Amino acid sequence: MDFAVDALGPCRKRVKVTVPPDRVQEEYDRQYDEINDTVALPGFRKGRAPRKILEKRFGTTLSGEVKEKLVKTAHEKLIDDKQIEPLRPPEIDFEALEVEPEKVFEFEFEVVTKPEFETPAYKELEVEIPAVHVSDEQIDGAVDHLRRSEAALETVEDAEVTDEDVLVVDWKALDGDSVEAHDDNAYYLFGRGVLANFVAKGLDDALRGAKAGADASVKVRVGPDDPREELRDRELDLRVDLKEIKRYLLPEVDEAFLKRHDYDDVEEMRADIAKKLGRLAGRERDRLAEEKLVDSLLAGVEMSLPEEFVEKELENWARQKRTGLEIEQVPAEEIEKKIDEERADAKTHVEKDLRRFFLLDRIADAEEVKVSEADLLQAIQAIAHAYGRPEEEVLASFRDGDRITELASQIRHRKTSDLIRRQAKLVEAQDAEK
Repeated sequence: MDFAVDALGPCRKRVKVTVPPDRVQEEYDRQYDEINDTVALPGFRKGRAPRKILEKRFGTTLSGEVKEKLVKTAHEKLIDDKQIEPLRPPEIDFEALEVEPEKVFEFEFEVVTKPEFETPAYKELEVEIPAVHVSDEQIDGAVDHLRRSEAALETVEDAEVTDEDVLVVDWKALDGDSVEAHDDNAYYLFGRGVLANFVAKGLDDALRGAKAGADASVKVRVGPDDPREELRDRELDLRVDLKEIKRYLLPEVDEAFLKRHDYDDVEEMRADIAKKLGRLAGRERDRLAEEKLVDSLLAGVEMSLPEEFVEKELENWARQKRTGLEIEQVPAEEIEKKIDEERADAKTHVEKDLRRFFLLDRIADAEEVKVSEADLLQAIQAIAHAYGRPEEEVLASFRDGDRITELASQIRHRKTSDLIRRQAKLVEAQDAEK
C-alpha cells in the first residue's frame, strides 16, 4: 500500500491510499477461500464449490468485504507507522468506492488528528512546594468533625434559626388557592436553599432568626426535569410553617468518647489526628506540585487544537451551564446573556484542558503508562463509596454509557502526572514564620 498524506490545516489531513492489484487480488482470494470453507452449496461439499459459482452468488457481498478489509488495514497501517494519529475513525462512503479483482484500488479520506507538537523535556524538572504544617486550629476542627459524627439531633426550645439548624416544617405548593403539592413534618437543612426538590431562593432569608410558629412564603420555579411531571416548568407559591428547630448536640470528649475511637487519652487522639492531617496535606501538596509542573510544561508548548473538538466541549459547557441556571430559576433571556458573557472565559479553560489532555497523552505514550483492571476497579470502588452506591451499579453505569474509556484515560493521566512529579526535584519553600 502507498500513502499520500496532505495537511489541510491544524489537526486535519487528507489521505490518499493506493492498493496495488496483487494486494487486491490477495484479499479477494482470502475472502473466497473463507466463504468456501464455511458455506455448503447444493451439490458440493464445503471447500469444493467452483470459484465461478461463488463469484456469481457472493460477488457483490465479497466486494464489500474486500473494500472494508482493505480500508481497515490501510487505516491501521497509517497509525502503526505513525503517519497519522487520528482522534476518531474517518467517515468513508463505502458505497461510493469501487474495487475489482486484479485492479488498482484507490480511495481517499479526511481525518481529524491529534495536535502535532514537540514533546517538552519533562524529566528532572524543579518545582517549589510549600512546607506541610498542621496547626492546633486544624486539629481542633478535626476533633469537632469527629464529635459531629456522633452528634444527636435534638429539638431546642425557644431558639432562633441559625446556620446548620435542621427545621421541621409543614409546606404547601400553591397555584393561586389550589394546593398542588404538600407535606407535613418535612426536614429542611437551613442554608441549603432546597426544600422538597424546590429551589427556594429567599427562604433562608425569610426564616433566619425566626422561632417555632413562624411562617414564610416564597415564589418557586419548578425545574424542567422535576420527577413530578405535573409540576414541571410551573411557578408556584411555597408556603412554609416552622414547627420545630433541631440542632446537632456534640458529645463531650470524655473517657467514653476516647474509648469508642480507640484512644487512651486526648494527647494520643490529637497526635493521631495531626498525623492524618499531615498525610492529607502531603497529598494535596503533591497534587498542587503536579499542576504546577504540567502548567510549566504547557507554557513551553506550541499546540494548535482541533477546532471542532473545542466547539464540542464548549457546547457541553453551555448545556451544563444552562441546566444549572434553569434550576436556579434564572429567566431564559438572562440565561443566554450570561452564557454569552462567560463563553470567552469558558473557551480559554476548555482549550487549556484539551492542551493538558494531549500533552499528558503524549508523555503517557512515551512512558508506556498502562491502566490495569485493578486500577479501574479501585476507581469504581472509590466512586461507589463517595456516592453511597453499590459497586456493581456504578460499574454498570460506566459500561452502559461507554464511560469506562474516559475513566481509564483519567486514571492514565493521573498516573502520568504522578510520574512527572516523582521524576522532578521538589524544593520546599522556606517557612516565612521561621
